[in-house]
Amino acid sequence: MSWKNSSFFFWWETIRCTENADHRKQIRSYKKRWFASFQPGRNSIADESAWLTFPAIDLLADWLKPDHRVFEYGGGGSTLFFCNRAGFVATVEHDEGWFKVLSAKIREKGHLNWEGSFVAGEDLSTPAQTDISDPAQYRSGATVFENYTFEKYAKAVKHYDLASFDLILVDGRARPACIQEALPYLKPGGLLILDNAERPYYTAAFKHIFAEQFTTLLNQQFPCPYAPGFTLTLILQKNHP
Repeated sequence: MSWKNSSFFFWWETIRCTENADHRKQIRSYKKRWFASFQPGRNSIADESAWLTFPAIDLLADWLKPDHRVFEYGGGGSTLFFCNRAGFVATVEHDEGWFKVLSAKIREKGHLNWEGSFVAGEDLSTPAQTDISDPAQYRSGATVFENYTFEKYAKAVKHYDLASFDLILVDGRARPACIQEALPYLKPGGLLILDNAERPYYTAAFKHIFAEQFTTLLNQQFPCPYAPGFTLTLILQKNHP
């Protein structure tokens, strides 16, 4: 039996990720939505839904307002989700082919509140050993990009004013570097969202900053639509001075 149709797989992931009884109850509440997401024709673009965990999607759907400004590293269904709810959405994407597909979909939907940019990683002429958890090195953990720098990609947010975004989503390449570059551009009270945050090297450099400058709104693994494994979409709210 395929994992897409297997209750065993869902319960296995529940056992693997459960932290306590309340968490387990929350996970189980998403079972029907998780199975439904694998029906033919369903995907994040078709559903115009962010490809994040279910509680993250629900939190953002309730939180976003028409005057909010959003910046995202990595575009897709989340771009449509944000364009439907926010006043302005800026996306930086590293994959040229996908950027063209996304741009066409945005035009098809008639969204005028989107600004997208394609910024590829740059092949290093002299590859070197690196620490992918170090934001200053602008490196991706993906093997295919092990000799690339994503400095220009991470710094794409610098085209905008400081503290000008209500929400910043980090869901692309070189995520530690993107977090580092994006922090000054998030408004007090704004949300920083990091997908797949169960990978410890994403957050290793920011534990002190997160503890002192942010309030945690979501920090547990949950089911995610269109994907077999449960994951952690971390949502932090920047404290007011």
